[in-house]
Amino acid sequence: MALYTTIDAEAFSRLAEAYGLGTVREFIGIPQGSINSNYRLVTASGRFFVRHTTVRSAEVLRFEAELLALLHESHCPAPRLLLTREGAPFLEMEGGRVSVFAWLAGEELTRAQLTPEHLESLGLELGKLHRVTLSFSGSRPNPYGPEVVGGWLEELERHPDAELSAIAGELRGYLARAEAARGGLEPRGIIHADLFMDNVKWLGDRVSAFFDFEMACRDFYALDVAITLNAWCFDNGAYRPELCRALLRGYQVERSLVPVERESLFGHALFGAVRYTASRIRDFHLSGLPPDKLAPKDFRTYLARARTLAHMGPEGLRALVGV
Repeated sequence: MALYTTIDAEAFSRLAEAYGLGTVREFIGIPQGSINSNYRLVTASGRFFVRHTTVRSAEVLRFEAELLALLHESHCPAPRLLLTREGAPFLEMEGGRVSVFAWLAGEELTRAQLTPEHLESLGLELGKLHRVTLSFSGSRPNPYGPEVVGGWLEELERHPDAELSAIAGELRGYLARAEAARGGLEPRGIIHADLFMDNVKWLGDRVSAFFDFEMACRDFYALDVAITLNAWCFDNGAYRPELCRALLRGYQVERSLVPVERESLFGHALFGAVRYTASRIRDFHLSGLPPDKLAPKDFRTYLARARTLAHMGPEGLRALVGV
C-alpha cells in the first residue's frame, strides 16, 4: 500500500467512467503497506478505496474476487469489490491493474484499546471465515511459504550490513526449528494470511470488516491463527495471555482446533515471526522510498516475537494460549 505508482486526475476520471462512479471530487494517496499504491477516492456517488498493483496477476485478482463474493454471500465481514461497467473485477491501467472497493465503515483499534472481548470477537470471525470457505473451490498456494522466506534469508545473509547479516543467520535457525515443529498433516483451507490490526475495521466492540485479502491463499488454518496471534497479542516485548486465550476461545466457537494443530501452533507462530521479520527488512528497512511514500514498519518488533517464541518453546506457547 505504498505509493509506488502516481495516478493523476485524468487517470482517475477514466477509472470513474469505467466503473460508473460519477464525477471525481477528490483523491488522496495512502502511504501504508509495502507492495501496492492505494488511494482514497471521492466521487459524486460516494467514497471508494482504489488499489493499483504491478505485481498481482490477473489470475490472483480473480481468485480474490471470487473469494470476496463468497464471503459476502455468507455474511462474513469483508470488503465489497466493485465491478466495471463490463463486469470485470479489475481494470488494466497505468502499467498495472486497478481494483476498486466500497469504502469500509468503522475504525481501526490501537493496541492500547484492545480487550479480551475484542480478541474473542476477532477469533470468532476468523473461525467463521475458515468454516464458510470450505465450499470455495478456488486455489492459490501461499506465495510466501518457507522456501521463499528461506531464499530471502540467504540473500540477507550476504548483505554488507553486519547486523542484518547476523540477524538473517539467526532467523535461518528459527526457520529450521519452525519447520521441524510444523507437522504438515494439519487441516488446510482458505486463510487470510495477513490479519494485522490495520486490516480489521470495528464498530464498537464488533468486527465490521476484515480487509486486504491480497495474501489470501490455501494453507494451514493453524498458520492463520498463529499469524493473528502474533499480530494482536504481543505488546511491550511479551505476549498477553488474556488476549491469546480470548482469541483461541472465540475461534473455537466456530471451528475447534484438532490435536495436531495444537501441537503445531508453535511452529506456525515461529514461522510467522520469521516471515514478517524478513519481509519488513526487505520491504521497509531496505526500501529507498521516503516516509511520505511509505509508512515505515520496524522489523525489530517481529524479531522480538521470534526470540520470545524460541525461548518459550512449544509447551510454553500451549500453556500461554490455553490449548
